[in-house]
Amino acid sequence: MSHAVRYQIFVSSTFTDLKEERSEVIQAIWELDCIPTGMEAFLATTESQWDVIKKVIDECDYYVLILGGRYGSVTKEGLSYTEQEYNYAKSISVPVLCFVHGDPDNIVASKTEGDQTNRHRLEKFRERVMNEHPIRKWTNAYELGGLVSRSLSRAIKVNPRPGWTRNTGVSNIELLEKINLLTTENSELKSKLATASESNPKTDIFESGENEINLIGSAYIYKKNEHQSNRKFIEWSAVASWDDIFKNVGPILLNEATETNFKEMLSRFIGWTKDFKISDNNIFSKYISQETFAETLIQFRALGLITKGTRKRPVTDKENYWALTDMGENYLVTLLAKRKKESQSDTSDLFS
Repeated sequence: MSHAVRYQIFVSSTFTDLKEERSEVIQAIWELDCIPTGMEAFLATTESQWDVIKKVIDECDYYVLILGGRYGSVTKEGLSYTEQEYNYAKSISVPVLCFVHGDPDNIVASKTEGDQTNRHRLEKFRERVMNEHPIRKWTNAYELGGLVSRSLSRAIKVNPRPGWTRNTGVSNIELLEKINLLTTENSELKSKLATASESNPKTDIFESGENEINLIGSAYIYKKNEHQSNRKFIEWSAVASWDDIFKNVGPILLNEATETNFKEMLSRFIGWTKDFKISDNNIFSKYISQETFAETLIQFRALGLITKGTRKRPVTDKENYWALTDMGENYLVTLLAKRKKESQSDTSDLFS
């Protein structure tokens, strides 16, 4: 997974009349590798719910306002939640990007305000927004998606925000120190590992076999009854033994595999997580943390089970390759080969 900053974008608009438009905007935000969020399905009717909305805006880097033909639900202060969100984003200095319908007189009646008071409120809000910010005008969902994409790209370039980076609780310095320590131990014990028994690659020096490791990763998931545009970013963890990991990763290393393939196999342990119910969700994409990958790689190298790939490849191939050692291949066979049942007749004489 990339460690680049991911920006969180709050999308503010009315909901029922702008479903298609919101879908295009949310997709455009995902394609920028940003995280869309909003309260479109949140029926905010109490003060505590408004507090939730404010907390969500507090965590966002940019605020996108979309105005169509409706003003929306009105609070006790006489403002729509959309206008109240806009006011709050401005008050905490979140960069605001505004997109207003370019031909409001031709919006279909079913997507416009039927209440005269709310129509007047919408006109005043629209006029205010156009006076306070540069605006982009749109007339259809596809056009709006493109405008949001280009505007956000520009905003991120000229006004970068703190953004979001995943915190694993382990600093890069601590990670490097750990890798260096393991590498040093590996070097010191290299001669011992070289003379270790091919039939029993385990040693008492390092964790191995049924000793367990906590795998850390991340993913984008969405509920099975929802569209993938509603996917959300989560972190996951799973506990597995070193033998469990080797049984799953080892086979792809028989003929050498890329580091990317190695990470992909590790990310499949998301199926072992207890952080969320797998059966209720679809997994859009999944990743293993760089820290977990480094720890696994060093451990298997320390155990003498894997080594760097040696096959010649085109100079344009910049991937790192890994392969099983002879010791690793023999150990994989002992883990995966089917054993005969104890009740089975002894046929060893056939092979003597």
